[in-house]
Amino acid sequence: MDSTFLRDLIRPATSTALALCCALTMLLVATAAGAQETPSQPSLSASDLAKVHAGEVVIEVDQGESLNRGVVVGIVQAPVNDVIPLVARCWEYGDWRDSLTDTSLKARPEDDVVICGGTAKTPFPARDRHGDFRVQNRVTDVGGFRSFVSTFQYVKDSGNMEDMFGYWVLRSYGPDGEHTMLKHVLNVDIGGWLPDTLVRWATRRTLPETVIGIRRQLADSSRSEPDFWVSHNYD
Repeated sequence: MDSTFLRDLIRPATSTALALCCALTMLLVATAAGAQETPSQPSLSASDLAKVHAGEVVIEVDQGESLNRGVVVGIVQAPVNDVIPLVARCWEYGDWRDSLTDTSLKARPEDDVVICGGTAKTPFPARDRHGDFRVQNRVTDVGGFRSFVSTFQYVKDSGNMEDMFGYWVLRSYGPDGEHTMLKHVLNVDIGGWLPDTLVRWATRRTLPETVIGIRRQLADSSRSEPDFWVSHNYD
């Protein structure tokens, strides 16, 4: 996959565009605000790997004083080239992520960079959060695996939040590379305050949709709800 492929891949069919990250509201360990992380492959314990192989979505959350972090890992039972467009086209996130609305494309400053905007639904008493995000899509080596990487960063003062940044890493997975291993990392400071119990509830409710939503979009009649999963031997 070269830059021309990525340019065509992320070119919108219509002028409709990115999302405000997954569950802005609730993601969670403090790193320096605004400092983009280096993307990495999933690091799973033996028990977590077994869960992922069984179709579960593994979630890790840490709540800092302001900046919070969430990590989501799961398998999508579709080839990586089928999954990439859903992640790359941030302006269409509202089509498959229940917590996001009004996603749109704002600009394309470079072939592999887009500026997307959107709104994240936030539970009462907080107001919904909105803003613009700089998204870069590329294919590169990550931990020895050829991977698709999408990094995102909140555009300062573009909305009503403090900060948000993170990344997606996708690579072929399975005995024949027929499926996709997906990792999504989100660091966010929504600004304001929410009760810890509400944060925990919202986190558990919204984080899995980064995997489940993609499965739902790509599901065929053989996959059953709610996980759109077919038993498969990944060992």
